[in-house]
Amino acid sequence: MTSSLEHPPRAGARLSRRVSGIGSMRLAGLMRLAAEIGAIDIALGIPPGEPPAEAVRAATGALTGGRNQYAPPEGLLALRETIAELARRHRGVSVDPATEVTITCGATEGVLNALLAVTDPGDEVVLFEPFYENYPGMIELAGAVARPVPLDGPGWRLDLAAVRAALTPRTRAVLLNTPHNPTGRAFDEDEVAGLLELCARHGLVLITDEVYEGYVYDGRRHVSPLGRPGAGEHAIVVGSLSKSLQMSGWRLGYCLASPALTAAVRRVHERTTVGAPGPLQVGAAAVDVASLADDSASFQRRRDHLVDRLAELGLTVARPEGGWFVLAAVDTLGRPSDLLAEELVRSAGVLVAPGTSFFTDPAGGRRWVRMTFVRDGGRTEEALDRMRKFLSGGHHDR
Repeated sequence: MTSSLEHPPRAGARLSRRVSGIGSMRLAGLMRLAAEIGAIDIALGIPPGEPPAEAVRAATGALTGGRNQYAPPEGLLALRETIAELARRHRGVSVDPATEVTITCGATEGVLNALLAVTDPGDEVVLFEPFYENYPGMIELAGAVARPVPLDGPGWRLDLAAVRAALTPRTRAVLLNTPHNPTGRAFDEDEVAGLLELCARHGLVLITDEVYEGYVYDGRRHVSPLGRPGAGEHAIVVGSLSKSLQMSGWRLGYCLASPALTAAVRRVHERTTVGAPGPLQVGAAAVDVASLADDSASFQRRRDHLVDRLAELGLTVARPEGGWFVLAAVDTLGRPSDLLAEELVRSAGVLVAPGTSFFTDPAGGRRWVRMTFVRDGGRTEEALDRMRKFLSGGHHDR
């Protein structure tokens, strides 16, 4: 009798169509090169500080005090109550922590859970271009089809007529990031209310990724669909503690929605990650949100400094209204952004994100680069000095 181990090996395991259609993240290769070279990273928005001390103490206490088993899938009630208080402060709405808040493993899982909860394979999801690089792959993993709609004009406005034109009988959801990565738009009352009204009229769900809700500048306020007419059965808001509490490595996000939509999101969540890490939830729940300092003013100063420096370097920059990034046009520099980004890593030791990562057709992003203003101030200043020397024809010796 022949053992099954003696059969000739197959050419390779068959991968699913959904995975085969997802390429590597376009920035990944540059990130590896930057790490090898030791380049200064001003591409990624990594929080500049540390989590609140009381969060670290409480999480450590949970780890050493025997609280190391599963938390409830929907999240610890104490943390859901903390999230509800943040929603009241940042979005001006009241949510029920028992039935309208779900703790997820970061906002990324939250967005994916929302997509899986409201779309079937072959359904369509409208998203706005340029987009956060992960979105198309997340839509693909859900089995849905992305329908990009360009943001309009030099101001990156949300064009409701273009959204209406993109709708088909298969459209089930609209995915909006506000404040927006990579453009820095903080979509206004007319845009958000108009989009929610459109979704309600057509029976769609508006999924908003609001991880930068605490970082809106120049006296603006964050606008969320929560609490607006039609939001009840037509909106899922995704948020994160990564930015507001500067704990991106803890992977704590959340979904806010009506009880009916929350029940659907939780069914998906229970079958993906089961639940977020219990000890870290204990830590985050220990934070007194009333005592949190509003650091948006310091981020606004960082934004202004980066915008001014980039303008001095010859880049065309619109001042971001929110978030942590600047999207700058490089037309005047005589090279496309993907080539410029590679040259900056190799010759100047600086990592920026080429705009090709944020468009379905990479050609649409070749005039843009994205940079963050939240990294260490001294290192950012050195990166900008290196860029100035490189662009003026000098050579940087790393």
